[in-house]
Amino acid sequence: MPLSPTLASLAGGVVASLVGLVVFLAIHHVWIKPIWSVAPVGSLIAAAGGLAVGWAYHEIRAGLPSAPWTWLGVAALMLAILLPAVLLSFTHGPLFDLATATIPPGQGRRVAVRFVLELLLTATAMGALSGWVLGRSPRAMLATAIAGLAFAMGPGHNIPMFGTNPVAFKGLALMLAIVGASSITLVESVAWIGRR
Repeated sequence: MPLSPTLASLAGGVVASLVGLVVFLAIHHVWIKPIWSVAPVGSLIAAAGGLAVGWAYHEIRAGLPSAPWTWLGVAALMLAILLPAVLLSFTHGPLFDLATATIPPGQGRRVAVRFVLELLLTATAMGALSGWVLGRSPRAMLATAIAGLAFAMGPGHNIPMFGTNPVAFKGLALMLAIVGASSITLVESVAWIGRR
């Protein structure tokens, strides 16, 4: 018996987020340095975020482009949700010491405030706005706001950190790869699971 559309979306969201995590870890391994040790905790965080993404997808699906362009609509939505944070990140320098990858002493509070205001708040607000536009309901708005927060903590987690440093573009390229892979996976896995 096939899963309900809601359960299929939730399951597809988890699968998509886990694929995004694997893409992140694989590219990070090749391009930056291996960090596979974060995989166990990262998998739990990705699965929780995937539930939020799956719920939002279920709530706004009717407002997205039809196949075969649905994945492109999802990718564009993810990027639109993170765009204000990206733009704000280019208004300052790096928030941590690039040589040691540590936050300078006494700067923790300033970095935390920027992280919350520039990334978490903007992504949540853009998610809520996107949910309202695409889903036209308070539930869609709430679901997509939570998904926006999940995008910020997942593929967007480094957005404010590098600021105007050229290394930021490497982080943005990594984010694009994650968004592309997880968008395709979300749409295809929800469709496949829904047929089972």
